[in-house]
Amino acid sequence: MLEVVALSALTAFLMSVGNGAAGEMGKQLLLSTGALVRRTTGRRTPLPASPEERTELAGLVHARLGRDARLADEWALVLRTHGLPGTPALARGGGLPPAPRHFTNRHGELRRLAREATRPADGRPRVALLHGPPGIGTTAAALRLGAEQHARFPDGQFYVDLRDAATDGGPGPGAVLARLLRQMGVEPGLLPAAAADREELYRRLTADRRALVVVDHATSPAQVRGLTPSAPGVFLIVVVSGRPFALEAERVEVGPLSDRHAARMLRDLAGAEEVARARTRLPRLVRQCAGNAFALRAAAARLGTEEPDGPRPGAGPGSGTGPEEGGPGEDPEANDGRRRPIAPRAAAVPLPSWRRRR
Repeated sequence: MLEVVALSALTAFLMSVGNGAAGEMGKQLLLSTGALVRRTTGRRTPLPASPEERTELAGLVHARLGRDARLADEWALVLRTHGLPGTPALARGGGLPPAPRHFTNRHGELRRLAREATRPADGRPRVALLHGPPGIGTTAAALRLGAEQHARFPDGQFYVDLRDAATDGGPGPGAVLARLLRQMGVEPGLLPAAAADREELYRRLTADRRALVVVDHATSPAQVRGLTPSAPGVFLIVVVSGRPFALEAERVEVGPLSDRHAARMLRDLAGAEEVARARTRLPRLVRQCAGNAFALRAAAARLGTEEPDGPRPGAGPGSGTGPEEGGPGEDPEANDGRRRPIAPRAAAVPLPSWRRRR
């Protein structure tokens, strides 16, 4: 697996190699590092002595590692073995969950997210607060953005879902950082105990990286404030299911789907044949779902289990296979508590004795 070595970690390592070269162990590390630098750069020159030259060398090596996976893994192993305490090599992570296949509309929301991800940094962190009512599709929009902009984040995409936390109000800032750092390849033994130290490690690992971080089902600004990136190439999306909270971020609201797009989503999910079987109920079903993606998915799953609209083949008056004209079985709205006006012919039929007014 290709491991990404952060430029800041590489610079710190080269600095430490030069400063610790006095002992025998330091001399051996200096020689082995010099050989690795020569294989990486193709230069047969000794390691530079000044901090400025080492910083320049770290930039050159870092650029070469982006084009050679074998060398990147070799440098990652060296940094894991001899690197600074608390500075592990950074893995790419497991990526985002798959985006929904049937994703409808949301072009405006995706444009705003993409604009925040690609705007000039200008010293401002790239953060978006994606919010909307429960089930409306906020998570789907974040996952879709990650899928469409995958090439923009070559150093990794990281996803943390806080919904499954057992504690009331969700996990605290330190626990959120711990879950994210584990995804970034930090072993349990290297995970700092204090939340402030975890935040500092997170910043070192994400320095000079181009990555996407999605925190789903956040419930408070304290959970995510420490994740605000300082690196211009890192984009943080905070997903809130419900009312948004105060956070310095680009706010992107996900609203209900229009009736037209809701009907299209039902067709995509249930299939054109099932939707055609329920054509008379479709407008009412769309209104009941109120543009909520979760409700539409549930409705699409029920369409395949319900009876089709209209009389069944061979059904009709006197057939013995279906309800008589004017009977309750013909009313497609009988289950929602409303009644249609009684037909004049049916009104003339005497009521049973137990239904007569006394």
